[in-house]
Amino acid sequence: MRLERLSLRDFRNFKSLELSELSHGINVFVGRNAMGKTNLIEAINYLSCGKSFRGTQDSKLIREGQPFAGIFAGYSTGSHRGKIEIGIFGEAKRSVKLNGLPIKKISELMGAMNSIVFAPEDLRIIKESPSLRRRMMDMELCKISSGYYRDVQSYVLALKSKNKLLKDMHAKDGVIEAYNVQLAQYGAGIIRRRRVFVEKLNQYGAAFYQNLQNVTESIQIRYKSSTEAEDIQTGLLEKMQINAKREREIGISLVGPHREDLEIFINGKDSKIYASQGQQRTALLAIKLAALEIAQEQTGESPILLLDDVFSELDKRRKESLMEIVSKKQVFITCTDIDGMQRFPEAAYYQVDHAKVKQVK
Repeated sequence: MRLERLSLRDFRNFKSLELSELSHGINVFVGRNAMGKTNLIEAINYLSCGKSFRGTQDSKLIREGQPFAGIFAGYSTGSHRGKIEIGIFGEAKRSVKLNGLPIKKISELMGAMNSIVFAPEDLRIIKESPSLRRRMMDMELCKISSGYYRDVQSYVLALKSKNKLLKDMHAKDGVIEAYNVQLAQYGAGIIRRRRVFVEKLNQYGAAFYQNLQNVTESIQIRYKSSTEAEDIQTGLLEKMQINAKREREIGISLVGPHREDLEIFINGKDSKIYASQGQQRTALLAIKLAALEIAQEQTGESPILLLDDVFSELDKRRKESLMEIVSKKQVFITCTDIDGMQRFPEAAYYQVDHAKVKQVK
């Protein structure tokens, strides 16, 4: 999968931008902070999932004082060429066209031009709440499995309805139990795919971590599931029944994929508590590379890799290891100092200055 052309209009600090003839290998964007480098990465990633990886509201993506923002991309895969056109008009107001045809659901965009991003703020995934780790799992799985996306959407709707009833002291138990059946059904589909995903994430992540860290350390990634039962749907229903009284007391659903976690251990110790920031960064980078490998295995196409200000924190050996790993992918890298970057063969270099982008030798 390759991004061939990118155009922006009034996106973040870009009034207009046209990038064509992008390298199918490494593309390096160099510039001081706050010049627009991360905004470029954000726009490319938005094309794959319809969301900002920074968690920014759509309305904040529009350049100040302008009515809308536009993102256009031409891309190619092993089998076809395509284009994506997105207009952002405010919160929950946008238009998306895939190959010239309007799409009604964002699920139709997922997987068309997949990308995986690593940014400094991603360290929160390891350091902070389980919701961030669940979000990472959900995002990567949604981009490679339309069935997973549908299960998540259906689960969230049923969960909201159940939680509303739990807060209503007059709600009947039978109605809540009916929602439990729905949640167990959709939840089983989510958990089933998460189990497979995390098993592969652990396998590939361990290999990438060893390659990047080059020390006698090991990483283990474990899925802390709502149920270990082989019959997932039945296991969920049984736990919901056990927790029914407590749920009514506190007014919130306590069982299901929305309460799960991803545990990351280095040498058998919880990385959130015991790992250094360097170990955490390497672990997360290994996880993102593993997600890329899984996506390629699942879809037959390698996602575009977006590395935002990663190289400033890596030593020379780890830089070389990383570039060797991704040498056959299309990669977009941002950095602040071109002199500090190793010159990679056939890479394309761009200078970013106040939302102006110019290719340099």
